[in-house]
This record gives sequence, C-alpha cells and structure tokens, in this order.
Amino acid sequence: MCKPENEHKKTVVAVEGNTHLATINKNEGRIFTQVAACVAAALGTLSSGAVSGWTAGTLTSMDADPQIQMGTSENAWMVGIIAMAAVVGSPVAGRVIDLLGRRTTILIMCPVTLIGWVTMALAPNLALVLTGRAICGASTAFLFSAVPVYCSEAPEARLRGRLGSLSSLFITFGVVWSYITGAFFPWRISCYLCAAPCILTTAAMLFVPESPYWLLLKGRREDAEAALQWLRGPNYDLFEEITEMEAKLTSVGRKVEFRELWRPRTRKPFLLALFMMTLQQGSGCNILMMYTGTIFSSAGVVNVNMAVLYTGLVQIAGTLFSVLLMDHAGRRPMIVLSTFVMGTSTVTLGVYYYMYNVVGEHGPSWVPLATILVSVFGYCLGSRTIPWLFATELFNTTIRSTANSVTFFYNRILNFIIIQIYPHFEEATGAHTVFFFYGGVCLICCLISFLFVPETKGKTLEQIQEYFERKSNTNTTYSAESIDNRQTACVSTSNVPAECNNSLPTASTHTLGSETEKSISVESIIDKPTGSDEEEIEDKSFIENTKL
Repeated sequence: MCKPENEHKKTVVAVEGNTHLATINKNEGRIFTQVAACVAAALGTLSSGAVSGWTAGTLTSMDADPQIQMGTSENAWMVGIIAMAAVVGSPVAGRVIDLLGRRTTILIMCPVTLIGWVTMALAPNLALVLTGRAICGASTAFLFSAVPVYCSEAPEARLRGRLGSLSSLFITFGVVWSYITGAFFPWRISCYLCAAPCILTTAAMLFVPESPYWLLLKGRREDAEAALQWLRGPNYDLFEEITEMEAKLTSVGRKVEFRELWRPRTRKPFLLALFMMTLQQGSGCNILMMYTGTIFSSAGVVNVNMAVLYTGLVQIAGTLFSVLLMDHAGRRPMIVLSTFVMGTSTVTLGVYYYMYNVVGEHGPSWVPLATILVSVFGYCLGSRTIPWLFATELFNTTIRSTANSVTFFYNRILNFIIIQIYPHFEEATGAHTVFFFYGGVCLICCLISFLFVPETKGKTLEQIQEYFERKSNTNTTYSAESIDNRQTACVSTSNVPAECNNSLPTASTHTLGSETEKSISVESIIDKPTGSDEEEIEDKSFIENTKL
C-alpha cells in the first residue's frame, strides 16, 4: 500500500518567473549508523592500501638487507606482483561476493591479508617476500571489490558520494601508514605494523549488518528490512525504499550473467567504468606513489624520507577534500579538475627532468618535490576516488559486484603493465619522456571527461539505472513519477487506493510526467545541462531543491 501524501513536503520554487514543483523526501535515515557501517567496511581497504604504498618507503631499506638482493627487475616485481595476483583473484571475486555476501567476504579476506603480511615479515629470502606480497595482492581483489560495493549500497543517496568514497580515503590512510612505517622502522617491522588494521577491520565488521541489496538479491526480504532498519534508524519508514529496491531488482532479474555487461542497458555504464579505470591508471600517478623514494632520489631531492612523508600528507589532504566535496561539487567537475591538475603538473615535472638530464641545467631542488606533491594532490582529488565510486553506482544490483570485479580486473592489468614497464621505460627513453607521456594522457582524459562523463550526484541507485535504461531504449517513456518521486510501487493509479493516487503528481501539478519538463526528467538530472537558457534555469531550480 502506497504511503499518503503527508509523508513528503512539497516545495514551490520560483526562478526568474518560472515556477517548479519539487517533492522533497523528509523521511531521512539516521546518519550515525550509516557512517559507522561504511567506516567499518572501509577499514578493510586500509591494510590493502598499505600493500600498495609499502614499496615507496621500504625499497631502499630492502636494498641494504644482505638476505634480500634487489635490482631493477627485482624492484619492478616487488611493486608489480600485487597487481598480477589481483588479476588472478579478480575474476572469481565477483562470484564470491555474490555468493557469500559483501560483509562475509570482508570478514574472510582480512585474515588472508594478515597471513600475507606475516609471511613477508618472516621471509628469509626474496622469494618468500614476493609470496607474501602475492597473497596480499590476491586479497585486495576481493576487498577492493566488496568494500566499495558495500559502501555504495548501505547509505542513502544523499550520503552515497561521501560514504561511497570512504574506501578510497582509507586506501590513502593505508598508503600513508606504510610510508610512515617504512620511513621510521626496518622493513620487517613495518610489515607487522601494516598488518594491524586487518584485526581492527574483522572486529568492526562483526557489529554491522549485511548489505540490504544483497539480502534482497537472495530473496531474504525480512533480513533486508532488519538490515535497512539498523542502517536508517528505528524511526525511519523503510516501506518506500525497500519496495523500490525490490521492484527494480525484479525488473532486472536476479540471475547473474556476464553477458549482462554488454546488453544495451548496461553497455554504456560498463564502458564508462572502464574509461574511469583507464584514466586512473593512465595518469601515471601510481608510479609517483609506488616509486616515490627512487624518483625523489633521481631528481636530486636531499631528504628523501621527509619528501615521502610530505607526499603521504598531501594524499590525505586531497582525498579528504574529495570525500567532503563529492556530494556538493559533483563527480564530473571534480574528475575534470583532477585530471587537469595532474596533467599540467606532470608535464612540468617532465620539463624539469629534461632540463636536469638532457640540457644539464640543475634547477631548484624544490621543483620536483612541488610538482609531485601537486600532481598527487590532483590525483587524490578525484582520479583516485571517483573511478571506484562509479564502478559501483552505475550498475544494477544483480550485476553490480560482478561488474565491479571485472572493472577491477581491468584496472589491475593496467596497473601491472604500467608499474612493470616504468623502470625499463625510464632507462630506455629518460624520465622526461615518461612524464611528458603521462601528462599528455591526463589532459586527453580531462577533455573526454568534460564531454562525456555523466553527473550522478544526489541520485539513488534506482534513478541512475532508470537513466541508462531510458538511454538504451528510446521507444520506452519513463514517467517522472516512477523516476524522481520514487513511486515504483504504484504501477497503475487506477488500481490503487485513494491515498496512493493523491501522492502521485497529476497533470495539474505542472506536467511532471512531461518529456519536455527538464527540471524533472532523469536525462537532465544526470546529463550536463544542454539546450535553451530556459532549460538551464529549470535545471538549476531542480538542483537547488535537491542540494544537501
């Protein structure tokens, strides 16, 4: 039974003579429990982030260890083996996440990561160190897939941008933690310190519920309602949300098939997610963060350990800005700004290396430090966080974890290739060529993002799905009632009670179902504003009404 109209507050907003009716849902859930659940899950990526950043501060320490003999190839394998292991693990990660659940996967993989760290710490030779790194890399395939999915499914739409980016924030914390431990402790002690978050994550996840989306996917509606009530609070009326979730799940089906990724309704989201992963890895910033110490040494920076720590602090600052601004500035503006900052600063770094190595003019030693810090800040501002968020929020519930695993698989392949070839690329062509290349890639991605990346800020997962379904089938008309006012439970107004009919906007309420009403249509909500000035004004009116 649909809820009466008094569950919502209707607001009329006038903008330059144009009056628009917007429905604002006042049934908002409790924030604390949603934050707590997402933080508990995101802790799972803290130790995994340390896996990625560990080599930045420890390669020089390992070089001095008589039991570990390092060279150019050994350095490349030490950095790249985690990506290769993740490539092996990611094809099955999606299936495991759908089979066991998001929460259970995190609970299982944290102890596996712990085993990997301990293996590294106790390793008597290089082979066992690489084995421990491989175990950690394989576990990241599951954690980097399960955590973002959980953090996108647990919160409400108004919080999803910030809470969905928590996994990236904790990856950053993990990277910085590995920098600190590598700078101040022997590499074996740093392994134990980087393993500690695994225990904390396991303890925290015992107190939070499973994703309600996954529980619905398994047909466990009562459990899904209990999980959603825990997340939203005891005073939250979950009828509308749970009904919409179930209706959308029924419409797309519950059977997971890889061919769903290439169906019209999923193809564009899939290609967008792959582009975002290409942008993330093609920027070359992971090189700056994984080879931080060696790059600073080659650039003539005197205090390498302090420079590495500065890089870590900048990562935290950039990622915090990204998380805080995600639901205000929007995804597209932040990814455009991120790639522009990375592109310009990386090209500048290439110029410095060209003058330093080719021309023979030694510029100020602060130049490489400043350009690397600016580039890393730009990377964390959007390119680190948004691709992981997009990979979860663009897909329907049935295919979400599988799609996330496939895009992660693609991400790790790119990461492995780029990390492996960097030392050899630099030796063959010079550091200036490397950074000119990656700077150019960033600027190209900046232009593509500005032109083609859609905006998903403030939209529910169901609204985003409706948008792509509409784009894939131009013969089907979706009414504003089912998209923006979340009336999916009310399939036909002629066969429902009177109170349900009253809650649906009618033709007299400013033609909310009209295809020409851009302030309400999904296409204008997600796509960038186009068309006449009047349509742009209407778009601004709708955005103002949905602003947090």
